[in-house]
Amino acid sequence: MHTPAKRIWPLWLATTGLVLAAGLAHADTSIPDWPRFNQQAVQQHVLPRYAALEHSTATLERTTSAFCTTPSAAALEQARADWHNAMQAWQGIQHVQFGPVQFLMRNFGLEFWPDRKNIGARQLRQALASDQPYDAKFFRQASVSIQGFPALERLLFADNALEQLQQGRKCELSQAISGHVAAVSRAIHQEWQTQAEADFTASQEDEVAAELAVELMASLVEPIEAIRDSKLLKPMGKSAEAARYKRLESHRSSSSLANIRSNLAALQELYQGNQPSVDSLLREAGAAALADEISATFNQLQQQLKQVSTPLKIAITQPEQHARLTEVTAQLKQLSEQLDNAMDVLGIQLGFNSRDGD
Repeated sequence: MHTPAKRIWPLWLATTGLVLAAGLAHADTSIPDWPRFNQQAVQQHVLPRYAALEHSTATLERTTSAFCTTPSAAALEQARADWHNAMQAWQGIQHVQFGPVQFLMRNFGLEFWPDRKNIGARQLRQALASDQPYDAKFFRQASVSIQGFPALERLLFADNALEQLQQGRKCELSQAISGHVAAVSRAIHQEWQTQAEADFTASQEDEVAAELAVELMASLVEPIEAIRDSKLLKPMGKSAEAARYKRLESHRSSSSLANIRSNLAALQELYQGNQPSVDSLLREAGAAALADEISATFNQLQQQLKQVSTPLKIAITQPEQHARLTEVTAQLKQLSEQLDNAMDVLGIQLGFNSRDGD
């Protein structure tokens, strides 16, 4: 029988203080068909997105290696483009924080962020100064801060990167990190395929299905407030003058806004892109008006974000854009509240949120 693993939330998610009880509340409404919902969510949403992560990181590994073999401006731009593609694939599945991604803290290894104490920079300097081979043993012992996308971003998007990467062991380490990210992504995808066959079947026991439904709903609800708080409000500060762009996720590559767009697109798909979906379950439960409101809020958020000038590290320092982004954060709070209401309708019990009443 499936035993739910203890969640180890990345910092950007854990800061919300939201706790989800591993079970269902007693509700008057009929219980949804959780076995079918779980199976379809995994087959239509989780597995394809991990497959995309595996494919994009394998491509990144090849182009990083090609650049280091024959360095050129064109080869660096290709490696950077493939880093962007792989990072967006990760952002598209970042919300699923249970299952194989938690094994050996892979979620932290793929992206250690926020790095409030600048641990990554120090660990990167130490790794570059060492004579230790960048092999499997190195990554078993290395800090998670230099195992994934942020460390590779520091190397590929550094000032004068074409020249810098040809000095010392920087290219060697870039190759090693990209290879490690590809290997981890491949392992997660393969293990999820195995878990999908074992745990996410249409014939699941009701108790197991209920527990797994909570995990999937956590993947939908938990990230919304975290995106608002960690990816926007903290770097934005209280005004454009108080903004601190270095607090943004992926600011070196100017990917901060693309990350948020990918996050929300993935969450919207998890909400309404599968059959059955959360949207359809709400309608079956007689909450069509709430379902319409949630869909509308997702659409409004995407439209608002299209009006934000890029890169985000500049936008947050401009009063007009800062005001627009403040509207986005308000919309995210509204979406979070709407999804909380949806969980009540579906009988999914959410625990205490430390920010309730703020």
